[in-house]
Amino acid sequence: MPPLTIISCGIGPASLPSRSYQEIDQAEFIFGSQKLLEQLGNSTAQCIPLGADARTKAAQALDLAQQNCRVVLLASGDALFHGIGGTIHTLLQERQHSDNLVQFIPAETAFQALFHKLGLSWDNARVFSAHKDGLHPWGEILSSPLAVIYGGFPWTADHLAAECLRRSPASATRLAVAAEDLGTPQERIIQAPLAQLAQESFSPTSILLLLPSLDAHHAATLPLGIDNEQYSKENNLITDQDVRAIILARLQLPAWGVLWDIGAGSGSIGLEAAALRPALRVLGLEKNPARLANILENRNRLATPNYELLEGTAPNDLIKMPQPDRIFIGGGGPAMESILSASLHALHPGGRIVVSAVTLESTHLVYSLFPAHRIDFTEITIARERSLAGHYHSLQAGNRISIFTFSNP
Repeated sequence: MPPLTIISCGIGPASLPSRSYQEIDQAEFIFGSQKLLEQLGNSTAQCIPLGADARTKAAQALDLAQQNCRVVLLASGDALFHGIGGTIHTLLQERQHSDNLVQFIPAETAFQALFHKLGLSWDNARVFSAHKDGLHPWGEILSSPLAVIYGGFPWTADHLAAECLRRSPASATRLAVAAEDLGTPQERIIQAPLAQLAQESFSPTSILLLLPSLDAHHAATLPLGIDNEQYSKENNLITDQDVRAIILARLQLPAWGVLWDIGAGSGSIGLEAAALRPALRVLGLEKNPARLANILENRNRLATPNYELLEGTAPNDLIKMPQPDRIFIGGGGPAMESILSASLHALHPGGRIVVSAVTLESTHLVYSLFPAHRIDFTEITIARERSLAGHYHSLQAGNRISIFTFSNP
């Protein structure tokens, strides 16, 4: 048997299978949170508390396992869902050790226990974690008909409900379930509208479950061609929302991979790509400090943790970025030829580059570049209704936009 056993404790040691207790009885060293070690009771093994130094203690557990000591690591919840199991895997890769050093034993998780207590099928459930601080994928969460959000500090179930309301006020009447301390004497489960749950108070060991709704008023809208007014921008400089939708269609975004957003501006193209494809890694490159600040504000508003912002210039800083599958170039000026050349050189085979141009000069320049790689050239003029003389209406055309698509066979 592998010398290091990682036991997911689920909703608590009382729910562990007998195999877990066999490993615990044979262990020479047991790592776990102070709470789990106390719940374990008396043990002949040396007990080592886990705290904020979890990575250091995980490394110590691996060191002991390499010396063929019998080691057990008790993981709160599910070790392999935003837990210490991921830390162990990272350490194994860094040390180039075999996975045969470690075995994992599962247990009933909190969300499984909650669904069973509710008698609710979780076939279509999406599971999210707010254990860590930082930006969470609220667009994905609110778009899920059935969503489970694991809480933590400071994201207790009531704070999660309040954030759902802040980002989607129409969700106030959407039914949800908040559960805390499952499997303990303090267990509490409340089903109520989000607005009511936001007024309650829950512990850090709580879960928020967003229930399916037949009311489309509760549903998040597709993050495509978002209204220009929802973006922070400099001097009203932004790719128009209708043009944005066409550019994103031309990019043919893959479900995962890497997208470069060069000359990100307000970030609108890259941010909507990130919102549409949550598993796609999007890197925005921008040099202007004011625009960088706007992009960060927009990123927070759209809640796209898969969007990374880099300060720099093209083509000089492109070499620092991971190889892309898609590239959007929204600006380049006189450096356009060198930017497009570097982009084609970096692009994965079969990838796509989309370039937008507004001025005649930039259109003529891009049209002259790398014709063997160009697969499409489209010009777009969008006209919008305007009132005329108080009683009539006309269509007022905007600037003509040129959109070029290049490929790397």
